Amino acid sequence: MADDDIRKEIEELHTQVAELKAERKAKKKKQAQASNSQSPTIEPKTLDSDTTESIEAEAESAKSEEADLASQFKELVETIDEELKEASPVTVLVVFALGVLIGRLLPR
Repeated sequence: MADDDIRKEIEELHTQVAELKAERKAKKKKQAQASNSQSPTIEPKTLDSDTTESIEAEAESAKSEEADLASQFKELVETIDEELKEASPVTVLVVFALGVLIGRLLPR
């Protein structure tokens, strides 16, 4: 008796789920049709000469900043290289050991 009741409830739930799925599909189709019919057409925007000149100027300034940054980095590496060559090996070793010690003492 209980098995028959449970089977009936399961069948009713299956039909309700099928109905809900069908309703969702219908809503999605309606929304898709509505969005297709209401989508505005977008015309491409043309750039005037002032806009293109400002874009080109920005690109050139970005390139010069990039070149400047690269030259500064190269200069830094050369300075560090010179400092290491001039420093005594004992000093370099002590600084390295202190760095390792502090690194191990810091919590992770």
